[in-house]
Amino acid sequence: MDALTLAAGAAYRRTMYRDALKSGFYELSKAREWYVNVTADTGMHPAILRKFIARQAILLAPITPHWAEHVWRTVAGNSTSIMAARWPTDLPAEPDYALLAAGDYVRKITKSVRDAESALQRRSKKKGPAGAEVDPSQPKALDVFVAHDFPAWQEGVINVLKDNYDAQTGAFADKQVLAALGAQGMLKNKKVMPFAQEIKKRVALIGPQAFDRAVQFQETEILCEILPYLKRSLEYSVINIVDLAGAGDLGEAQARAAEPALPGEPSFLITNVQ
Repeated sequence: MDALTLAAGAAYRRTMYRDALKSGFYELSKAREWYVNVTADTGMHPAILRKFIARQAILLAPITPHWAEHVWRTVAGNSTSIMAARWPTDLPAEPDYALLAAGDYVRKITKSVRDAESALQRRSKKKGPAGAEVDPSQPKALDVFVAHDFPAWQEGVINVLKDNYDAQTGAFADKQVLAALGAQGMLKNKKVMPFAQEIKKRVALIGPQAFDRAVQFQETEILCEILPYLKRSLEYSVINIVDLAGAGDLGEAQARAAEPALPGEPSFLITNVQ
């Protein structure tokens, strides 16, 4: 809510009214709908709901003054006109990027699980009914594997790229990058060059902060908090959050499924409830 308020304020200052409407109405309404969906099991926080109503009325008052006045007085219960209201003064200097990253993570989790389900269904069709790994008509269980460390080879690639990056020009010394990767024997790994190209694209897009891939939130805690939402939206009877830092010995299928897990990018194992 604060991030969209900051964006709307910046748009108004630039007299970019369409951008202000996008942030203050469309994106803020979308955020509200997602919040309602995620909190369906626990209920919305009354203070958050009241803050949203008042905040959106203020954001839209310059564009839709009559609607904003109705919401401000009738819904929010204010006795004075919204024309006397002031722009929110409790805003941070900049958005809480860690909180935004956590929200984006939650939104992506459901898509990632559904993508894993689709891949499983494609494999099952190739094997035929007798070779199907999961019976979709029976209750399903989901293991979510959470990793805390990136593979050592990825850290090595990033270190090489950082050492050969010119922050002033935004360019990489490609010949030196190749030479350094070769000297460390990394080019034997077929995953190295695609990964290096992906990091270079991210650096070109957002700058050198792309080198820092640290997760800005407690991944396991977030997943545990949204378990009811995941079960309901994904239709799983059982969901287990497996923290690989203290998971101990895993079964063969679990160990195989856990291999692709990265910080911020969990992997999954879908089975039928035993």
